[in-house]
Amino acid sequence: MMRILQTALFFLTFSCYSQFVEDNEIKMISAYDHATFGSKEFVMETFQGIEKLNISFSNTTKLMDKHFKIIIRKYKNGKIEKDKVVIDTRVEGLPKIGKEFKFSIITQHILNKEKIAFFFSNFFNKQIFEINKSFDDGTFLLREVTGGDGKIDFQIGKETQIGLITPPNNDPGKGDLGYCEVSKGTIDVKEWYKTYKISEFFLVYLLVENK
Repeated sequence: MMRILQTALFFLTFSCYSQFVEDNEIKMISAYDHATFGSKEFVMETFQGIEKLNISFSNTTKLMDKHFKIIIRKYKNGKIEKDKVVIDTRVEGLPKIGKEFKFSIITQHILNKEKIAFFFSNFFNKQIFEINKSFDDGTFLLREVTGGDGKIDFQIGKETQIGLITPPNNDPGKGDLGYCEVSKGTIDVKEWYKTYKISEFFLVYLLVENK
């Protein structure tokens, strides 16, 4: 009888702990947004080289009433070439995070420029960066960084990668050709560049402030 009670107590404690963790952890959810194949939207987006990634979060109540920043870092030969805070809600007087926190990242590589935009329910922000002329239009694509799981742990007060904009891997000696090879999860810039030697790429970061 005592053993049964001990076992029941163990499972009850474990269940309560698991529920506590689930109720308190925050996940960033990342999903590509492609128009239906063959639709007018699909034709236009494909022709124009437009990529879209939707970002949302679990347990958004943990993020409510907090300010946030979005940072774009452009890398050249493995080093930061540009480090730009493109959205800072505290400095710009923009709305804090509300009941829902979700937005879209939209990118386009055309005429030696990378266009990167962030669309929220009540405002948007658009940035343009120069890219080396050696890259053909449409070479840089927006990639998610969850490693294919669609979600990763998210911590308040810590910069988190939310998107990679990169050319593909063109070296068969470095792994599979294409974009999947270079976007298998969170990027360790030093090791990633050492492996693929991609001369230019972008990483997008999100920081939700503690206060």
